[in-house]
Amino acid sequence: MKPATIDYVFWPAPVRRHSFREHLEAAQAGGFTSLAVAPEAYRQGRASGLSARDMVTMANDWGVVLRHLDTLTDWAPIRVPSEIDAGLRARFDVSADECFAICEALELETILAVAGYDKGAFPLDVLIDGFGRLCDRAAQNGLWVDLEFMPFWGLPDLASAWAIVSGAQRKNAGIMVDTWHFSKGRPDFELLRSLPGEQLVSVQVVDAMKTQRGATLFEDTVRYRKFPGEGELPVVEILTILQEKGHLRHIGPEVFSDEADALSPEAAGKRSGESLWRVLDAAGIPMN
Repeated sequence: MKPATIDYVFWPAPVRRHSFREHLEAAQAGGFTSLAVAPEAYRQGRASGLSARDMVTMANDWGVVLRHLDTLTDWAPIRVPSEIDAGLRARFDVSADECFAICEALELETILAVAGYDKGAFPLDVLIDGFGRLCDRAAQNGLWVDLEFMPFWGLPDLASAWAIVSGAQRKNAGIMVDTWHFSKGRPDFELLRSLPGEQLVSVQVVDAMKTQRGATLFEDTVRYRKFPGEGELPVVEILTILQEKGHLRHIGPEVFSDEADALSPEAAGKRSGESLWRVLDAAGIPMN
C-alpha cells in the first residue's frame, strides 16, 4: 500500500545561489508539489521587501505549497558544527524561536531537525531529552519533525538517529533518510528494513560517485552530489525498501553541487524532477 498522495518536495539545494522567487520557478519547472524553505531564504525574502503573506501568495501563484522548514539545529546544546561553510552557517545558526516563528508565518507543516554538534559532544540522554522537547513544542503547533543523520557530524548514521527517535518516543517524529548520507556513512540495510514505516515517511533522493571527490566528506556533499540516477549509489534499492513499508509521504531531491550551481533555476528544477521521476519509476513508486 501507499499513502493516498505523495508530496514531491523541492529542496532548493541546486538553486542555493538564487532568490526565493527563483526557488519557486525551479519547483514549478520540475513538477514538484511543495517547496522547503530555509531560514536564510525566509530572511532574504523579507529583506527584499516581501511579507510572509506575500511569500505564501507567490507560492500559490506558482502552484507550489510551502510545507517544510529546512532546517532546525537548536534542539541540542550546540547548533553549529566546527566544519561548516558560510552558507550553511546562515541556515544552522538560528534559534528555535525564530524557526517556529517562520513555521507559523508561512504555515509550514514539517521541520527538518539536524545535528549541528560534532561527534561525541553530548551523551545520548541529553540528545533524547532535547529532541523530545523539540517534538513537544512542534506538536503544540501541529508540526511533524524529521531527524536527519549525516556521516560527518554528531549524528553519523541511521542507528544513531534511531537511538534518539526511539528514545524520545514522540508520535510526531521520524527519521529523514537522505540517500547520500545513508550510503556514504554506514549503510545498514538490515536496520533500514527493520524500522517501523510510520517513522520513515520522508526521503531526500540524492546520488553520487562512490569514491569521495572532495578533500573531506563535507566538501563532497556540498560540491559533488549528483542528480538521482546519475551516480553510483544504491538509490533505487533504498527507495524500494522505503516504498515497501507503505508510509512514504514526502519525497524529493536535494542536489548540492558545483554542476547544479551553473544551471538556470528552470533547468535545475527540470533536471531535478526528470531525474527523480526516473528512479521512482525504477523503484516501483507510482506517481500521484
